[in-house]
Amino acid sequence: MKKRIRVDRDRSRINRRDFVKSGGAALAGGVVLGRAPIPESTVRSESSGASSLFPVQPSQAGRIQSYRTLGRTGFRVSDISLGGSFLREPNVVRYACDKGINYIDTSEYYENGGADRAIRGALQYFERDKIFIATNADIRPREEKEAVLTRARRSLERLGTDYIDAYLMGSVSTVDWLNAPGYHAAMDQLKAEGRVRFTGVTYHGSEATDQTGMADVLCAAVEDGRFDVLLFVYNFLNHSEGDRIIAAAKANNVGTTAMKTAPGKLRAEPFDPDNLSEVFQQYLTAMMRTGSSRAAALRELRTYSDAQNEFVARTQVFAERYGIENEEALQLASIQWVLQNPDMHTACISAWNFDFIDKIVALSGTRLTAPAEELLQEAGSALENQYCRHGCVECMDSCPFGVPVSKIMRFAYYFEGQGQERHAMSKYAALDGSGAEPCKDCAGLCTGACRYGLNIQANMLHVHDLLTLT
Repeated sequence: MKKRIRVDRDRSRINRRDFVKSGGAALAGGVVLGRAPIPESTVRSESSGASSLFPVQPSQAGRIQSYRTLGRTGFRVSDISLGGSFLREPNVVRYACDKGINYIDTSEYYENGGADRAIRGALQYFERDKIFIATNADIRPREEKEAVLTRARRSLERLGTDYIDAYLMGSVSTVDWLNAPGYHAAMDQLKAEGRVRFTGVTYHGSEATDQTGMADVLCAAVEDGRFDVLLFVYNFLNHSEGDRIIAAAKANNVGTTAMKTAPGKLRAEPFDPDNLSEVFQQYLTAMMRTGSSRAAALRELRTYSDAQNEFVARTQVFAERYGIENEEALQLASIQWVLQNPDMHTACISAWNFDFIDKIVALSGTRLTAPAEELLQEAGSALENQYCRHGCVECMDSCPFGVPVSKIMRFAYYFEGQGQERHAMSKYAALDGSGAEPCKDCAGLCTGACRYGLNIQANMLHVHDLLTLT
């Protein structure tokens, strides 16, 4: 017989020890970026007298310390919020809410609706008006009103709630898309029925060569006046467009929520042109097929190799200096960086276990320490020409095949940065066309198109190899 989970009298506080004993922790196990625990040397208490990368030990942090007003919604939202990408267990949601997190981001796609059901299992233990639920769906520009209504009502049913606080139109990538008549007609009806309170927009990246950048789309959404909440990429390596959006949102009293707050994995794998991997052998073959001599192609690969080896050296230096065995320390510092901006109302962090919730809650109301700032500076130097900025579309016009570079690199982020291998591969397989397959036979017209120095063709070949089942 399973041991019953003990809940305190107020019905909101789940007892962590009993949950672990009951076996629930095994279902919720894992860490968002990297499976190994963060080394003790990278997280030290101020009371120890040592220079501290983070100001508090996760075990010392009881609850959320800071709340901010989410624009014209008027809701006082926790500065750390819970992303639903990995949610399956209601008790994980209960634990987060018991810590003071009161904003939950979900979607009909997360865990095939499992995230919604996990939230449903937790909501019964809290006063509904104390928790803000935002859900998003990829509503297409010409989707009919009745189709949108059906999707929204299914979300309500899965969530087991009478209303959704904010129903966001997801993955919008053009200004014209903001006018989707079916979405707005459905939202007007659901608001009148009391089933939806606010509307919003998310931006995940462009889809084709004629798409618009993140700031242009979301600033237009702010000016439109019909959207109350925005969800967009914001981190220490990718914030110039986000800063524009935040300024516009502040001027119009629109709520701002940050996603992808860390730039992903540290790709510190050396590249050896004398022992080419399969993907770079394809790159060499493609270059020769388009007229380059083998010697010229190898020279270009050597240049790329030198850049890769320099990157490896930089990442190894700062990783060893800070005792970073995985990306978690970098991720936590990245979250703190986001919290420095008081006009970013909440950082939406995907989490699926107790330990990681403790760590992100411990960041609430804190500021970056000097060592953490130094870590981000060194990480920025190492990752500068390795990280594809979500929402950037500058390279798109250079591709004669219309390869959706930004979107494909986002799938690579899911795979390498978030550990969502199956999700990333399924999204890539569902792309219209052949994905990055044309890059194998291309002359590499995108070379030099990235202002940050990414080798786009090499990255496309790498990602195609990564995400394709063979």
